[in-house]
Amino acid sequence: MTEDELREYMEEWRDFGYLFIRARWTMDGARTLTEAARRFRDRAETLEQLARAGFELDQPADNGFAIAVRPGEESPMRLVEEEPKTVG
Repeated sequence: MTEDELREYMEEWRDFGYLFIRARWTMDGARTLTEAARRFRDRAETLEQLARAGFELDQPADNGFAIAVRPGEESPMRLVEEEPKTVG
């Protein structure tokens, strides 16, 4: 995963408080087993880098989809959204 890709994941987390991970179609379009294997390795590398960045699955993956969160950390944007409004 490139720094730009990691930055996109971090922006999604900041905006929504979680990552929606789609792995269901990882090998779609692969024309050979070698290409399919490369796509799975690339996806695995991405998931490992997200784990190193502090992400964990919120619950077991189901049907090729998963939600990742950063336990113990609140998304900065979610915190702003949840701040009570004061009437002045």
